[in-house]
Amino acid sequence: MYSLLPLLTLIVPLFSGVLCLFTCLFRFLEEFSRRMSKILLLISAALSLAPPLTMIPYCAVGEVLETTGLGLRADSSNIAALVSTATLFFLVSIYNMGAEKGGRLKPGVYNFFLLLFLCCMFGLLLSYDLFGIFLFVELVIGVSIILVAHNTIKAATEAAFKYLIITAISALFVLIGVLTIYILTGESNILHLLSDSEKQAALAENPRLLMFIVACFIVGLGADIGLVPFHGWLPDCLPASTIIINGFTAMEPIPLILALHKLVAPLYRIYPSNVMLAFMLGTGLISMIFGALMAYSQKDFFRMAAYCSIDEYGHSLFALSLLSSLEMQSFIIGQFYLINSTLAKTGLILSLGSVYFKSGSSDMDSLGGLAEKMGKTALSYVICAFSLTGIPPMSGFYAKLLFFSASYIFFYEYGNSMLAILMVTLMVCISIISFVFLTRSFHRIFLGKSRTNIDVKNDVPMLMWLPTIILAMATLVFGIRPDLLLRFISPV
Repeated sequence: MYSLLPLLTLIVPLFSGVLCLFTCLFRFLEEFSRRMSKILLLISAALSLAPPLTMIPYCAVGEVLETTGLGLRADSSNIAALVSTATLFFLVSIYNMGAEKGGRLKPGVYNFFLLLFLCCMFGLLLSYDLFGIFLFVELVIGVSIILVAHNTIKAATEAAFKYLIITAISALFVLIGVLTIYILTGESNILHLLSDSEKQAALAENPRLLMFIVACFIVGLGADIGLVPFHGWLPDCLPASTIIINGFTAMEPIPLILALHKLVAPLYRIYPSNVMLAFMLGTGLISMIFGALMAYSQKDFFRMAAYCSIDEYGHSLFALSLLSSLEMQSFIIGQFYLINSTLAKTGLILSLGSVYFKSGSSDMDSLGGLAEKMGKTALSYVICAFSLTGIPPMSGFYAKLLFFSASYIFFYEYGNSMLAILMVTLMVCISIISFVFLTRSFHRIFLGKSRTNIDVKNDVPMLMWLPTIILAMATLVFGIRPDLLLRFISPV
């Protein structure tokens, strides 16, 4: 069905961002921009939430909303991710009201880049054009680098530069993959490519080149996401960014990981290959193991959260990569896991940001005993941590249950029962490691005795603890009623 709603989803945050930027161009508006910037961002975030919410009734009954000519499409495969991204952005905008203290960017410019960031994430989820996907990927990463550099400390500039170098190289790999497909088929729209047997044959006749394209996408988008071994920038960027930027960028993997799946899954349908599966599953598995082990040894809680994120990205990619006969189930489980882990991880990162806001320290060895003074933050942290580790009744438990079940079936089909049991046992062990380092971090931050005199008298303002409590409660609701989210996820 032709609809302007997908295009409107991009226009609203972009237009709002341009209006915020406009307030910086004239001196008589500078004072207004400074005083009202946080409110303007919150209003813009609320307005940006409206188009995705409007599309829910159509997508829930199987309608496909397309803006023809631009390659934009909203359906049951991306509506849950769209609404989740918009909702998370709105909640972090509330957090921003209490936490933002300024930085290198002027308030209007800061709002512009944040709203451009949201627009590009929406574009990445909605676009089915290869060149559109490439453009939105690079814009998302480019804006992320600028936002990391917003912090005034020296480490932010160094981390942003490292981020820039790694992702600039990764952009070449994505572009090579996109151009190779276009040169071979003369088609840039993924959906048109899947409906044309001649163009599919042009790819299937070159299996080695097809493997090369898949490798380019995994390397290119893997570096942008922060998957191992392309993760070098992530553990530096999280401690160097402001606590608000960490909250905004926590939702970035939803569009990026789904974009990687959107690029690779059609190629697997054209030419099913175990090598392709090995590329995807191997990257996901290595990220899971490496992220969990590295997070265990960290003393800085932001670096711990960064490696924990790598672990969760690996889980999501692994689930989405269980293709073959499980492709439909894999997509549903993978997206369900991705959304749930992002909800919990955002709540975790914002809770850690609140601790840093009050204590000025991210060293877990110097913290302790904050539960009595920061009760709401401690509650949201422990609930989100338990969800990430799969403790019932949080949504992470159901997500991991589906994940383990699909993994067992996949490896049973491709190997035998012994291989399936070994793989599931490995994944359970990874979850146990996550449980250990996250519960230990809770004890070190909120329960243990402080080794230094940190003057924390009370919790953060309501505008900061409210979003974290909402995210924690969301993990409980989706844990008790996972169907509330699952009903909106299905491949098309």
